[in-house]
Amino acid sequence: MTNDDHMDAARLPGGFVPGPIDPEELPADVAVPETLPPTGPAVVGAAVGSIGGTPNVEGMVDAAGDNRVDVLTCADAPAPGWTTWSTVTLHARPNELPMADGTKLDVRVELMAVGMPGSDVMGKILGSCAFAVLQDGWMMAPGVVYGDVVSLYDDKATTPHIMWSHPFTAGDLGAVEIDEDLKVHWLMAVPITEAERTFLEQNDYEALAQLLDSHQVNYTDMHRESVV
Repeated sequence: MTNDDHMDAARLPGGFVPGPIDPEELPADVAVPETLPPTGPAVVGAAVGSIGGTPNVEGMVDAAGDNRVDVLTCADAPAPGWTTWSTVTLHARPNELPMADGTKLDVRVELMAVGMPGSDVMGKILGSCAFAVLQDGWMMAPGVVYGDVVSLYDDKATTPHIMWSHPFTAGDLGAVEIDEDLKVHWLMAVPITEAERTFLEQNDYEALAQLLDSHQVNYTDMHRESVV
């Protein structure tokens, strides 16, 4: 089985190969060399180039001070007033996905989320998800659900869970070749209802993704009606 076959099994899409990125060409407030891993500036550059908006990178540290993740905030992306958040250092952590043949494939991932104007809740949710990966080794792949992370910040939300999906607002980030030894895949946070989570378990990721798409779901609306 080829590496490309493994990628299909993990449901991670093919992508583009960006040109060489010079960290010196990034906006002054983006690259923080002393806190980013060596591949960090290239990851930030790829994210900024695809997401757009006004970028800024800040570090987040857990309560114990043991884990740090750097998060890119792109204001006015994907549209004026909206905000996109993306981790830029999770790719430094192994992310082993089980394959159909019983083997495991280490697929490096960054997580992203989009928030409606006037709300930073999705950014906070993204931070909690990132720390779940760093502290507890939660797997990152399309169709994986992080349970009850939305309800931590909004107990009135009808969509208490996060499902990870392909980065449909920034398709170039499906797979980015950072260097000859590293390809990074971005995943988008999609809030889902309990009924949709059950549908996902009974069917599969593609079935739920198509159902959400057919209903033209607002993927940033945490108070929407369930499509199931």
